[in-house]
Amino acid sequence: MDPNAPTVSRRTLRFIDGTQVAVNNLHEIMSELHSVGKKADRETVEEIIAGLEAMGNYISNSEVIRREYRSVLLTEYEEFIESHKDGKA
Repeated sequence: MDPNAPTVSRRTLRFIDGTQVAVNNLHEIMSELHSVGKKADRETVEEIIAGLEAMGNYISNSEVIRREYRSVLLTEYEEFIESHKDGKA
């Protein structure tokens, strides 16, 4: 294993219907957005989705699926922000 290879974080998203999807680099994307003061809103969630897709994660073009992703990612980002308040994380 190459010690200089970039680290890839993996996160499993859980949807309301029980579906689980693994995504790569979610933590890094949220860290970057949080560092520039992005709030937990639809615009930021769209940036997260774009970042995930740019990192090679597949997200269907179906509006129904994307709506589910928006909901789950908004919750994830809200929790991320909360966990990083006052330097907690």
